[in-house]
Amino acid sequence: MTVTLHSEFIEQAVKNPDATAVYSDAGVLTYGELDERSGLLAERLVADGAGPGVPVGICIERTPDLLVGILAVLRAGSCYVPLDPGYPAERLTFMVRDSGTRLLLTTPASRASCPAGPTVVVLDETVTTEPGEEPVPVVPGDTAYIIYTSGSTGRPKGVAIHHSGCVAMLSEMDRLFEGCDLSGVSAASSVCFDMSVMEIFAALCRGGAVVLVESAVHLPESRYVDKVTHLNVIPSVMNSLLDAGYLPPNVRTVVFGGEPLRRKLVDRAYRETNADRVFNAYGPTEGTVFCSFGLVPRHATDEPTIGPPSAHARAYVLDENLNRQPVGVPGELYIGGVGLAHGYVNRPRTTAERFVQDPFVDGERMYRTGDVVTFTTDGELQFVGRTDHQVKLRGYRIELEEVEARLTGCPEVREAAAAVRGNRLIGYVVPEGKARDGVWVDAALQTAVNGRLAAELPDYMVPGTIVSLTALPLAPGGKLDRAALPEPPAAGSDGPMTAASTPTEVAVSEIWGQLLDLEPASIDVRAAFYDLGGDSLLLIRLARLMTRRFDRRVRVPDLFSFRDISSLARWLDEESGATPEVVRTARRRAGARRAALRGRAAPGSN
Repeated sequence: MTVTLHSEFIEQAVKNPDATAVYSDAGVLTYGELDERSGLLAERLVADGAGPGVPVGICIERTPDLLVGILAVLRAGSCYVPLDPGYPAERLTFMVRDSGTRLLLTTPASRASCPAGPTVVVLDETVTTEPGEEPVPVVPGDTAYIIYTSGSTGRPKGVAIHHSGCVAMLSEMDRLFEGCDLSGVSAASSVCFDMSVMEIFAALCRGGAVVLVESAVHLPESRYVDKVTHLNVIPSVMNSLLDAGYLPPNVRTVVFGGEPLRRKLVDRAYRETNADRVFNAYGPTEGTVFCSFGLVPRHATDEPTIGPPSAHARAYVLDENLNRQPVGVPGELYIGGVGLAHGYVNRPRTTAERFVQDPFVDGERMYRTGDVVTFTTDGELQFVGRTDHQVKLRGYRIELEEVEARLTGCPEVREAAAAVRGNRLIGYVVPEGKARDGVWVDAALQTAVNGRLAAELPDYMVPGTIVSLTALPLAPGGKLDRAALPEPPAAGSDGPMTAASTPTEVAVSEIWGQLLDLEPASIDVRAAFYDLGGDSLLLIRLARLMTRRFDRRVRVPDLFSFRDISSLARWLDEESGATPEVVRTARRRAGARRAALRGRAAPGSN
């Protein structure tokens, strides 16, 4: 049998049908159940036109149905196009049209989020199909998935990855993880990012279980957190999990990626968890998940490298004339090998610019990563920086030009720039009309601009703060001087505020001030945690601190429901057991959603 991304899962299902394949709070599936359900769905998809070269959209919430859908698309011979139901409708519509997706797989819970156009197949637990529709055989050169990344032109671009690259990546993982416990692999990454490929298939193709959670922030809330033995995580998330004391108790292997890794965090991971191996991985989507990967020793003192080049990748450190740089001399990293993507979907010019002829191997191509690295004397790669304006924020790849294009597209904005300050994405704008002098934050403008951007971009690409300027700073050559963009003004420095007025509001303000490095008295109780510089990672620590302070369990989902101090304080002040209407409404919605996921009526949801 031809080896593909999913073929070894089928072998595992035949050998161990009763073994658990997926742990999720929305349901648990064995290998046999996952095999049967994905096989039946694959037959249905083939009958509806799926096959090699046919992209199939996957717009499914993070339940076991997501894995059923991905496997079914692959077994039908198609490639899957992940579509996060939480993404703005405009972005999903673009991805569907750009990829040529004419068939889309979803569930009753996510049906309303699907873009118009494709034929929609709704997956539910009662689906059956007539036997006889045999999936079309897949060859290694066929595309397995198309993942969209941020684009410098203002539009995301699709990266097409073939099965042979995925198989080579899984084979390399066998070598790297020899002796590691993969019985429970945490799957917290969105399927719109290629870390998810490693999380899902490292488990399912090797007989382990996927522990599926909404995100890393929700990991501590999972009833199956104790099943996690293998954790893939970005450094900023790991810091927050460690600060809150929320690491899976049985984790034995930690793989870092997505952000620069520091020795201090490696030491914490070894010291404060049960992990006996810590790895650092690096790789753009264009190289099939990772192209360098290395074990970070426990007792070393040097800053971690991004590891040696992987067996399925060729790595070159080159100057501007494509000459090899000596050891220790920085240059741009170019990668080639079996893991190299086909290119960008419908972007021949961009593909030609980024995927160039390999001068060292006849007939092969290599990819310009835009990353500056050096080779160490041990043959490992040391990350130095970027050659362009792409950034990584909490593990997400963002082209600042795309954010700037959307900002400039707002009618209230004449010019715009974007930058990262700490762990925050900041938008800088020159407003239309009469502007005042200096640097300021206009709450009304922020609401208008972010409201528009939230309808166009994923949450991680929407600036947390919009700073208004009289003019953008320019370098002597007339180009934007990003280094001269100012620090954002202090929160609450513009316009009236509502101060804490009850003991509970004062107490919550003190906790927020501690986390956000703000004076508690300066915090507006109507301001959302995110508006003041908070993020999903800090919510983990906030939940822990509030649980201790109020002697009442506060969970991360509670903090998603009550986003400002005023509503949080009202919720915490319940004494009689009466539940506010906002809580009852939220619980009814959650109950209805769970009922849709499980296919049965939820008690008390009427």
